[in-house]
Amino acid sequence: MARIGWIDEFKGFVLLLVCLFHMEQSFSNVDMGMLHLGALRMSAFFFISGMLFSTRRFPDFKSYLVHKTRVLLLPYIFLSLLFLLLDPVLYNFEWFPRAPRMVIMTIRPEILSAWDYIYWNLAKIFVAGKSSIGSGPLWFVFTLYSVSLLFYGVQKVAGSIKAPRVATALIAIASLAGGWFLYKNHIRLPLGIERDLTVLFFFACGWMCKGVLKGFACLGASNKGKSILATVALISFIAYAFIEIPDPNFSIMNNDLGKSFPVFLASSVFGIVGLVAAFMFADKLPNIVPIRIAKGILRNISRNALIILAVHWYIFLVLRIVFKAQIDRPGIAYLSALIVIAGIIGAIPLFRCKLYRLLGKEKISVRESLSIKD
Repeated sequence: MARIGWIDEFKGFVLLLVCLFHMEQSFSNVDMGMLHLGALRMSAFFFISGMLFSTRRFPDFKSYLVHKTRVLLLPYIFLSLLFLLLDPVLYNFEWFPRAPRMVIMTIRPEILSAWDYIYWNLAKIFVAGKSSIGSGPLWFVFTLYSVSLLFYGVQKVAGSIKAPRVATALIAIASLAGGWFLYKNHIRLPLGIERDLTVLFFFACGWMCKGVLKGFACLGASNKGKSILATVALISFIAYAFIEIPDPNFSIMNNDLGKSFPVFLASSVFGIVGLVAAFMFADKLPNIVPIRIAKGILRNISRNALIILAVHWYIFLVLRIVFKAQIDRPGIAYLSALIVIAGIIGAIPLFRCKLYRLLGKEKISVRESLSIKD
């Protein structure tokens, strides 16, 4: 099946926001307002992932499990271990105080040596489901794997009931309530089960909205339709700006969801609706060169998400641990983005042409891996 352009661009944009947020996290002299987008980044990504959920190619759960293990679980494990081996703290433990702090469920481990560091990183990968310090953002890959399997089960349960969509909606609401309950009671479970419950809600919403979104996508065929999409996007973003309350501790990864359930839910919903409408609208814009290039870059980010998530974080990690004194200065800190871009451009062909088996993908040429064409 042909890829849907606006969905790839949507995913690429969300991943770009993640990279910019990690840049802010790494350097105190970088401020791009990414804290205000915490409520929509990962919820939007899991929403669009749910929209793409399909079991048409898989006759049974076993075949679906094998496929998802190959393209999600194994890359999560391989890349987590690879970037653990590349972690600069292993080669100079004096840098450990500069590394991000580790929390394994509710445990804040005491780490006194490189061997302790390795041990707790392995616990982070295999017990908490949050990847190693060297490849932190890959937690979302493990969560996508878990939630995809969970939703397969939800579909089987809902399919045995006369009103499957109603059953799916009720299960999604119950799942979100469970995730919020665990958050409010500071309960952390192995393999990030608490965040799976939260994420399953957005994943299920994406699946349930699939038909509606296909209808909205057709609106852009007319000028009136474009106006409707633009208006929906504008109103949604204004509502998001009024409702959203930035919280430095907010984190889907840690299932820290903010102080107010209505604020968390409403800001997430308005953010998702705004992004969807904006990218549907952008999909119908004239295909002039600047727009074509911007769309091509976002699509490339989406196609190479695994590589970009791991590599950009690793480069920022090295910069903050080894070179923070030189880089974290007014103005200069923003130049770290150029270093990351150069590193990613070099890493994409390396992984897609040489290390492609780690990603569960087929080998492609350097030109294909860096292409921004449709």
